Amino acid sequence: MSGQVAGTEQVISERLMAKARLLLEGRRPAEALPLLERLHHLDHVPAPAREARAIALLAMGRFGDAADAAGEALACLPGSAALLQLRGRARLAMGHDIEALDDAAAAVMADSGSNDAKGLMAEALMKLGKADEAIFLAWRVAEALPQDMHAQLRLAQAFIMAGRHAAADELLAALEARAPQLALPIALRAQNKLLMHDAAEAERMTRAALDRGMVEVSLHSVLAHALVAQQRLHEAGAHFRAASRLAPHDAYLAHLADASAGGTPERATDAYVSAVFDGYAGRFEAELLGMGYRVPGLIRLAVDRWLAEAGQATIPGPVLDLGCGTGLVGVALLGLTGAGLCGVDLSRNMIAQTLAKGIYTELHQAEFSAALAAIQTRYALVAAADLFCYFGDLEDALLAAAARLADAGLMMFSVELSAEPGGWQLGESGRYRHSLAYVTSALQQSGLTALSIAPETLRQNGGEPVEGLFVIARRQVC
Repeated sequence: MSGQVAGTEQVISERLMAKARLLLEGRRPAEALPLLERLHHLDHVPAPAREARAIALLAMGRFGDAADAAGEALACLPGSAALLQLRGRARLAMGHDIEALDDAAAAVMADSGSNDAKGLMAEALMKLGKADEAIFLAWRVAEALPQDMHAQLRLAQAFIMAGRHAAADELLAALEARAPQLALPIALRAQNKLLMHDAAEAERMTRAALDRGMVEVSLHSVLAHALVAQQRLHEAGAHFRAASRLAPHDAYLAHLADASAGGTPERATDAYVSAVFDGYAGRFEAELLGMGYRVPGLIRLAVDRWLAEAGQATIPGPVLDLGCGTGLVGVALLGLTGAGLCGVDLSRNMIAQTLAKGIYTELHQAEFSAALAAIQTRYALVAAADLFCYFGDLEDALLAAAARLADAGLMMFSVELSAEPGGWQLGESGRYRHSLAYVTSALQQSGLTALSIAPETLRQNGGEPVEGLFVIARRQVC
């Protein structure tokens, strides 16, 4: 009897699996998943059913569940290149880039001939800002699959990330000629032109594609950025809003669309800030220093004066660098932070750049308020260079920072200056500006005493000075 039951179960299992495969091939994962869940509850789950369940979950955007399902399948089939790729793709989608790279590398080792595994590894390397390494793998895949548009575009993206703009332009021009109906090669080529500081050509290319009737979020987004680069912010707003309508779940575009429409959220979302700086990390320093960015230097000058007045050679306690970016404040304070230097930043790629400098004793990839809530150290200096341009309401942020100051500690930060007398405004660029009166009030509300609020030019933007305030404050001690 038990043999008959087992035989019946096998027949049912095979039928369910066959139907689920057909649904997956027809790109109907939501219909396939219930069948696969039924198989998942059998005493002896077939290995193909475990893999198919992970595929369905990944296709449905349930990335955490897909990674877990692939992990369960790997327990039954350890070393499977296909399952390692599945888990790697799920992890990459979740932002777990290092784990995704580990899976991709293991998949390549398990199947050295797999172009899919090499392509995944290249994508993970790009997410981690390792463009030159990504080029090596992406080139191999593109060479093996010359007709595969995705492989060719991946190589072009790696070229762009590595700053090899001429190579990217040549490849993208060939892809555009091969498939003139596709928007992505045009958008990427225009983005590459923008990074080459040819905003006018980027505008021409994207407008021409839109005029041909192409409807694509990337075209509107690149055009908007090209207009911003030309200081035509009002024109850019329409295209940020169009891009956001086409990609309603994109937090980066939503913030810029909101800003261009006069919206007033109290701060930029974490997803927006991460998207900006994860993509910007590789060229951040070169571009920012090219704009004459002065805030780290202003912090160094203020610290030198502070130490000279106190007759001390180094800062009398640890330093906290909020929104540390690639570590420019740490570089500016080199030699003065003998008691330790802690950096906090939301962007994983920025943290990777900072880590490579080897000058921070502690680094946290975390959201601002979560990091301050978790940290228990009291700091002699808390610095926030160019952080508060992503906050409108400053009271809570300053209060949280003040709580981490030692009794005699100082806080130094910059804000972009609003020409309007009251409060704060979200500019069309997506950055916040604050008035002198508002900053003064926010300091008082946060238990900080202003020692200096000085007007300063923070940097240049499009040849025009960005005016701001450089603030030095002390924690109020009762």
